[in-house]
Amino acid sequence: MNHPSRTKAKEKARIASGRKLMEFPQVKGKKLEAVEFSSRAENHVISLRFHDNTMLTFDIEPGFTVFADYADWKTGNHRPIKRWPPVRSRLFRE
Repeated sequence: MNHPSRTKAKEKARIASGRKLMEFPQVKGKKLEAVEFSSRAENHVISLRFHDNTMLTFDIEPGFTVFADYADWKTGNHRPIKRWPPVRSRLFRE
């Protein structure tokens, strides 16, 4: 079990490094069935659907650009397989 002061110190380090890390242990080991991204007006969602009929959903507020790529990391290096065009929220669309 994590010691509370160690957990807080770890979280502070993550925030101090310029990023916030969120983990989702509820989905560890689950088999992924589908991934969906939808963007309509002010509703932007990334959904991960699992074979056990559960879903992890990310609702995104306006003011973003999504860059998606699919890559092979088997060698430990990023090797792009496919890249998709960027999707910009309505706020940033030209």
